[in-house]
Amino acid sequence: MMRYLTTKAMCVAAILTAAAGSAEAQPLLTLADAIRESLAHNASLRAGRSTVDEAQAGVDEARAGWLPRVTVSELWQRGNQPVFVFSALLSARQFGVANLAIDALNHPDPIGAFRTSIGVEQLLFDGGRQRATVAMASLRHDMAGFVLDETTAALLIQTTETYGRVLTAESGQRAAIAARDAMRQDRVRTEQRRDAGVATDADVMALAAQVANLEQRVLQHQADAAVARAELNRLVGAEIDRDYAVAEPNAAVRTAATELRALLADADANRVELKRSTAAIRLAEADARRERATLLPQLAVQGVVDVSGTRLADRASNWVVGGEARWSLSLGGAEAARLRAARARRAQAQAHADDIRAAVHVEVATAFYQRRSAEARQVAGGAAVDQARESERVLRDRFEAGLATVTDVLAASSAVLAAETQRLSAAVDLLMNDARLWRAVGRMVPTREAVQ
Repeated sequence: MMRYLTTKAMCVAAILTAAAGSAEAQPLLTLADAIRESLAHNASLRAGRSTVDEAQAGVDEARAGWLPRVTVSELWQRGNQPVFVFSALLSARQFGVANLAIDALNHPDPIGAFRTSIGVEQLLFDGGRQRATVAMASLRHDMAGFVLDETTAALLIQTTETYGRVLTAESGQRAAIAARDAMRQDRVRTEQRRDAGVATDADVMALAAQVANLEQRVLQHQADAAVARAELNRLVGAEIDRDYAVAEPNAAVRTAATELRALLADADANRVELKRSTAAIRLAEADARRERATLLPQLAVQGVVDVSGTRLADRASNWVVGGEARWSLSLGGAEAARLRAARARRAQAQAHADDIRAAVHVEVATAFYQRRSAEARQVAGGAAVDQARESERVLRDRFEAGLATVTDVLAASSAVLAAETQRLSAAVDLLMNDARLWRAVGRMVPTREAVQ
């Protein structure tokens, strides 16, 4: 018994020394650090922010329709076309009596004409078309922001899950290393017992096979950790081969509300998919208002000032002011058809919003019950580890006394490894179910300013 404890202590000390050396060489990346880095550097979020900026530019463009439109042009022409020569001379206030001669009118000498024109047009009334256009642009901007929020929430979930994969793989690797080293010590003792005639070659071979199996598990966990770490590096916007150590969070995040009904109410108020579907309904309504406005006339005032002359430095000024009423209707009923289509899109958006709300409620209920199950599994996993370790200790004592076989020792060691894997899996599941529940009720997204 004392020899077993001494050997076990040496194995544990070796593992802790190796882990300490590894942690010293690798910087520690906590889950909170990974989330902060993903919010700051993830490429998909950068693309989403650019989409929001583009939508804001669309709002500014739509609002510009309220202001006057100015057109400036500078024109030079030369020719002997009669109408051109007549109008050019008249605009330049250089038309004389000689220019009224029939021959001069029919066969004028070629001249050059300069014209600078500045025109202003201000829309006075369009039946609400411009107002609807601005509202639609603002709603598209809001929807782009909601899409960014959805992308952020999905990224945080993916970052948490990938961090959990790294944690699971590295913890599994450490557990497999501990079991492998302990099994190597068992093989050495069994070889000594075989030499003493109290064990067989089959016992030694069984332990050697288990050591090889555990070595394979160590390598598999190492590969899984490398793949998960590369994926996490992609999510946080780091170099794919960046190395770091991870740590199991001290405690899972807890939601403030424990009743399902309260969580459903939170989802109705906070879930970005529901906000986006509501914005889609309002967008369809604004589209219908714009189509109705096409049935009404547009009224605008205009003013033009031009400076014309046959020489660049010698010109005469002219001005024109006026108003315009425009009313364009299709005799085939195109405007009425577009209005019906806009109303159908509004009904479609409402039906889609109802479906999204039902799906969100199912997601909240699923996350709520899965989290409760994960919490129970975590408690059971801790108890299973304690029971498996105690059983292994008893069986090793019996093996030392010659009352248990190598098969019993192998089974006990495998049970400890399985229980430890189950405990860690339950802890990671609880962490991820917490994140999924927060995501389901709409609390997973930080403020927009935090992701800028």
